[in-house]
Amino acid sequence: MAERGYDPKRLEIYVNRRKFDEGDGVEPEMTGAQIAALVGVPADNAVVRLETREEPMEIGIEQKIEIKDGFQFLVTRKTVEGGCELGTD
Repeated sequence: MAERGYDPKRLEIYVNRRKFDEGDGVEPEMTGAQIAALVGVPADNAVVRLETREEPMEIGIEQKIEIKDGFQFLVTRKTVEGGCELGTD
């Protein structure tokens, strides 16, 4: 017997420990850019990783993956260090 309120087709994922579902834009197939957008990180500055039992798997910004209920992602920003170029007096 199914639990009351449980929908086996519902997709819930976690991005940076926050829960998201279809109402937030979760789809059965998503790109790294779409996952990053859930937490407000621009695609050109995002690094998306799927947390696995072994090692985190990096998801490319344009790469599409099949989303499964309960997936956990970590989205961080690329490190950009400012400075001057050597030899440009």
